Amino acid sequence: MNIRIAILNYNGRELLEESLASIVEAARASRETCRVTILDNQSRDGSELYVARNFKEVEFVRSASNRVFCSYNEYLARVREEIVILLNNDITVERGFIDPLIEPFRRFSDFIFSCPRALDMRTRAYEGSLSKMEFRWGLLWGTARFPGCERIMNREGISMQCGFGAFHRERLLELGGFDELYLPGTVEDADLCFRAYRRGWRGYYCPASVVYHVGQASFRRAFGEEGIRRINRRNLYLFVWKNIRNPVLLFEHVLFLPIHLLKYILLGQWDFLLGFGDALRLFPRAIQRRIASRGEPSVVADRAIFELSRSIA
Repeated sequence: MNIRIAILNYNGRELLEESLASIVEAARASRETCRVTILDNQSRDGSELYVARNFKEVEFVRSASNRVFCSYNEYLARVREEIVILLNNDITVERGFIDPLIEPFRRFSDFIFSCPRALDMRTRAYEGSLSKMEFRWGLLWGTARFPGCERIMNREGISMQCGFGAFHRERLLELGGFDELYLPGTVEDADLCFRAYRRGWRGYYCPASVVYHVGQASFRRAFGEEGIRRINRRNLYLFVWKNIRNPVLLFEHVLFLPIHLLKYILLGQWDFLLGFGDALRLFPRAIQRRIASRGEPSVVADRAIFELSRSIA
């Protein structure tokens, strides 16, 4: 099987110096035919020169503009490999990480993604990607650090979200790819995976595939911790307004909304409050997306998706 590995990069030369050699070595070691590409979001730090000098076999492609994860959409429409492995520039991999990720696509016909076991780059502690995705207190709740995750982190099975891993390229594009509504980032991967599950496709967790992750390295430099929390809170609201169709869940969202806002004020969570204000300004765009999605196939209902997540234990 032909595999494309696409590494998203923005001013990440220092990160590539740490991670790229391991990815190239893994591509060489795989039984699959793997091509490695740096998908660059207009870097100005010499990333292209570094790759050209040190990794002749690695393709370097510049995006027309920095659209963060959404840069994948246009690029993946141009390549032809059935399976694409999407990675961040802050990920180092073990030599054998590719083949276990590809195996679910050989065994099953209804999968859209498979995700590796992610460990913290420095501590080697479990970080993810065995993820849940549920609806709690009127908002989306998703995490790979749920109670009991350590007990099952070495067991393969379904996962509800995938921020980096292997994807069925045509299915990803059929969903429209990553939605620019969430730019500059966070929650766009949950949005994609939720829509995939609604379509009847699933995701798989492959603990035999191991990667080491720094975690939002470029994003943290750009926005800081408070900025990330603000963007994330904004996007959680946008997710509900765009995606949730079940009337009971929508009622729950409206019921808890004033409670959330009061809590933000009483606890001084101004980044959350500002995030809600940001979401309100994007409310018309979220509703446009909601209306446009009415014609999409819906095989699995909202509540059934969240109930499936609760079965991960």
